[in-house]
Amino acid sequence: MRREDCVDLFAKIPDVYHPQVNLILRGQGMITVESVVRFEPHYVVLRGREQGSTDEGRAFFVPYEELAYFRIERALKVSELKRMFGESGVVDTEDILGQQLEAEQAEEEANNEDTQTPAPAVAMAPQDPASIAKQNLLERIRAARAGAATTTGRLGK
Repeated sequence: MRREDCVDLFAKIPDVYHPQVNLILRGQGMITVESVVRFEPHYVVLRGREQGSTDEGRAFFVPYEELAYFRIERALKVSELKRMFGESGVVDTEDILGQQLEAEQAEEEANNEDTQTPAPAVAMAPQDPASIAKQNLLERIRAARAGAATTTGRLGK
């Protein structure tokens, strides 16, 4: 990789993503970037850590000719990638599908709330310990599923 290519690519990647960038070397080694210090004529100076190491904050002087490619260790939408290259107003099908899925989930939750039957009266509750334990377990499972569904819906935003 040439110096101009590295400088150009890092200029396109937003600063907030720099700590998520990995440099993959020709020998398949990897350096996780913490911050780029400077681009020299024949090498890049950065701070980071090596693959498989927990030693952070190490200085690296990596020759451009040793770089195979960069990788951002984060899932990116197509629209985010296109924005990095200057394409504005990009509508991504992932965004549209995500919005549709969220709307469907909200509608389904609203329908479930409308059709839920009221809890049985205390007098009708089961009296034997096995039935009580079964009811408690079913209520916990339903609550966990409902909590997981709401958490999953929030993570997709």
